[in-house]
Amino acid sequence: MSEMAAPDISELGNPRGGSIRRRRRLAFGKGLLLAAVCIAGSILGAMPSVAKPSRIVSMNLCTDQITLALADRERIASLSYLVAKPDGSTAAEAARGILLNHGLSEEILPLEPDLVIAGRYTSRPTVFLFQRLGYNLIEMDISRSIPDIRARIRSLGTAVGEEQRAEALIEEFDERLASLTDGAGGRRPTAVYLQPNGYTAGRGSLVGDIIEHAGFENLGARFDISGHGKVPLETLLSAAPDVIITDEEKPRAPALAYEILKHPAFAALTAKAHRVTVPTRYWVCGMPETIRAVEILAEARRHIGKGSAP
Repeated sequence: MSEMAAPDISELGNPRGGSIRRRRRLAFGKGLLLAAVCIAGSILGAMPSVAKPSRIVSMNLCTDQITLALADRERIASLSYLVAKPDGSTAAEAARGILLNHGLSEEILPLEPDLVIAGRYTSRPTVFLFQRLGYNLIEMDISRSIPDIRARIRSLGTAVGEEQRAEALIEEFDERLASLTDGAGGRRPTAVYLQPNGYTAGRGSLVGDIIEHAGFENLGARFDISGHGKVPLETLLSAAPDVIITDEEKPRAPALAYEILKHPAFAALTAKAHRVTVPTRYWVCGMPETIRAVEILAEARRHIGKGSAP
């Protein structure tokens, strides 16, 4: 006769069988898990936080200016040479003394960067090389709207480890923007941005979005132009814009591209319309200082509302 196994004392008088034993094992397991979590937490808490990039290289005018607004100078190893040109840069003075680059790998490799920032159209051979070598590289797209500006600032703020500074820049930008739109109701005057060769900004462009935020109707969108495109002089004359927006006047060599700005019909048009000049450096890139372009146009909008010239 085979021996009978002795009954488990935890099962005696228990209609559910081994439930007491199972509960004890479960409690023991939970205790081990809790202890492991506590130990892991103490280890992670003792570990140093990930260091912010300290040798940042930017190869793009637009990322140059946002980087300067976010990171301390001593953390910036190099910026693109374009940032030093005041015609197209709002940060020429702030960038003084920082090593400049032309987007060439032989300039940047010796700097041993721990973060390389490029634009969508930055020198592709250099970008591809740094990607292949495994460098910490990010590419920023161009901004086609004011919401894009916020997104670029946040993205770059995360990359350089300055999320709080990025949010502060966005908050200041939005406060200034809100102050411009208060009480801007009524008829929206028409405006057109005109460049040499008759090029203008339509829908899906940063310039067009700035014009709209300043309280104007952008005629470039009415002309069904997407991004930037050419508008015939006849179309421009028939639209009779309230405001013509141009870049800064500066000395330039004679060129056929500027003939439209000297045409007698254009002269007659500008004699009836308001002429507003916006420095190129304020909206060639989407950045915090782009708010200045909105402010300049919004001021012109207020003057037009009062019936006076801007």
